[in-house]
Amino acid sequence: MRHVSSAIIQNAAQELIQKANFVLPEKIQKKISDLAQSETSPSAKQALQDIAKNANLAPQEKLPLCQDTGTAVFFVEIGHEVQLDEPIAKILTRATKIAYKNNFLRASIVKEPLYDRQNTGDNCPPIVHIEQQKGDKITLTFLPKGGGAENKSILKMLRPADGEQGVIATAVEAAKIAGGTSCPPWIIGIGIGGNFDSVATLAKKAILRPLESCHKEKRYAELEKKIAKEIDALQIGTMGFGGKKTVLGVHIKTAPTHIASLPVAINFQCHSARSARRE
Repeated sequence: MRHVSSAIIQNAAQELIQKANFVLPEKIQKKISDLAQSETSPSAKQALQDIAKNANLAPQEKLPLCQDTGTAVFFVEIGHEVQLDEPIAKILTRATKIAYKNNFLRASIVKEPLYDRQNTGDNCPPIVHIEQQKGDKITLTFLPKGGGAENKSILKMLRPADGEQGVIATAVEAAKIAGGTSCPPWIIGIGIGGNFDSVATLAKKAILRPLESCHKEKRYAELEKKIAKEIDALQIGTMGFGGKKTVLGVHIKTAPTHIASLPVAINFQCHSARSARRE
């Protein structure tokens, strides 16, 4: 067994929270800059240039990339040989509370969802997904998920007969509804399979896949391209200003499912596609 102290995990989580909120991943920065060069719509081009400038200034000025510093979401991969001092969700909750306060990040979580909606004041509790694996390592991935893009995400229980065209139609319809209000250009995570509760997690995991990577299976890689092409053809464009590109990437993640089911979830990630990972 390998013992990992609470302090090590907490410090790593706090560093990830700070990094994700201040530093846009390099591949996304490059993609935004490249689109700014090639875009023909003047308004979209200006918006892309502003996004690129913001991404450069945020870490220099130690200011968050976006005022919406999101729901704190952790994906934890933990080896079966790891021994902890206390439950990892408790450690990550403490890290979230400290990091959001110390970095002056906006607290966006309410205690009760429908009636009182009183802010917790510390952006807690975080959402923690735990996956146990072989070995003695821990990998943390932090995703501050903004409300604008999250609000446009959808889940549909399709029929198996709906097939590929059903998945495409679901993604395109979701993009039409989302429009410019969810801060495109997007990374679109698509979960296919599992069941009602697990397919949404598949979609959220999918947005974390490296930008410009393809699905390892050819059929799904082709489906990603088809969906991206269809959504770009809508000409929603950067921040809804029109133009050639609305999609930074379409990422699909699948799981086995019931013979009677074809669950599909669409999770939008805005252009401020913030995340950080550490082993």
